[in-house]
Amino acid sequence: MAGEKHSNEIKETMVRLYNGGKGRKVKNLAIEYGIAESTVRYWVVDKPKKENKKKIKESSNSEIEEMKKEIARLKEENDILKP
Repeated sequence: MAGEKHSNEIKETMVRLYNGGKGRKVKNLAIEYGIAESTVRYWVVDKPKKENKKKIKESSNSEIEEMKKEIARLKEENDILKP
């Protein structure tokens, strides 16, 4: 059903069933719940990957900002210590 909106509960159920350790496959979940396989795959595989990449990028940006501050502090200390 093209363009059909699915509730967050359905999405969470798919993710839980997929990650539940019982070896549920995307194809089987899609068939069982009558949802397009590509949609289920997006919920359980693609979306978590995108979210993880975003978290890593945000974390990296934060670390870079901290390093810039540390470099500035060290340069200032170095300038003070120069004869």
